[in-house]
Amino acid sequence: MKPFLTTKRLIIAAPSLHDFKNLYILQSNAEVMNFIGNGVRNENEVRIGLEKAINHFQKHHFSLGSLYCRKSDEFIGRAGLIYFNYDAHQLEVEVAYALLPHYWGMGFATEITASLIQFAFQNLKLPKLIALVHPENISSQKVLIKCGMHNVGRIEHWNKKIIKFELINKS
Repeated sequence: MKPFLTTKRLIIAAPSLHDFKNLYILQSNAEVMNFIGNGVRNENEVRIGLEKAINHFQKHHFSLGSLYCRKSDEFIGRAGLIYFNYDAHQLEVEVAYALLPHYWGMGFATEITASLIQFAFQNLKLPKLIALVHPENISSQKVLIKCGMHNVGRIEHWNKKIIKFELINKS
């Protein structure tokens, strides 16, 4: 595991083909994927997404990576920063995360989101960040608000109306 970002309790590893098994467990979990994209992903969809994450990291030096607990090295989910839809022409960078249900309610989502925001603004000098949330995902909305992000309205994405949050870099 090659760390990309570390916090007090968590490590985001740079994306690697070795992540496939863990990501398949995460993305084939109906509870996890209930509010993400078009739901549960099959092996091919997970593999394609992982390849996109690896290519994104190689090109931009940030991406979605596997998320581990520092204390135990347990895989707990996925988190990171990506150009919206993996498309650098979009110019908007999204902060995103997904955790296995066993790790919900422990403050991990808030911890990793706050650290990703800090990294994006201080290290990458990004002018703003966005996050996309299903309207029924109240827990994630609370995480984003706690991290300083603001609801700026609904957009069409994943063939659904979802809420777009953003945060402007004021430094």
